[in-house]
Amino acid sequence: MPDPAYLAHVSSAIQAAVREAQDLVDGGELGAPLVSIVRHARELHDILVDELALESRRVDDYAGGTLVAMGERLRLLEQYLSAH
Repeated sequence: MPDPAYLAHVSSAIQAAVREAQDLVDGGELGAPLVSIVRHARELHDILVDELALESRRVDDYAGGTLVAMGERLRLLEQYLSAH
């Protein structure tokens, strides 16, 4: 069973990275700092997905929905980067 404190830490780090990325986008940054932050957020998201996939119990609807929403937000940031 994944350590809940570890999962919370990873989740918080993803949220912070996405907020930081959005602040950079809002400030007009399209360079290496934004690319690095989005890449880091994606790596964290992948870790969280992998950790939860190891769990044999069903992920509850709220946690699963949150994970999907974070992934969608990252996908949009990645698309934005690809377009610019």
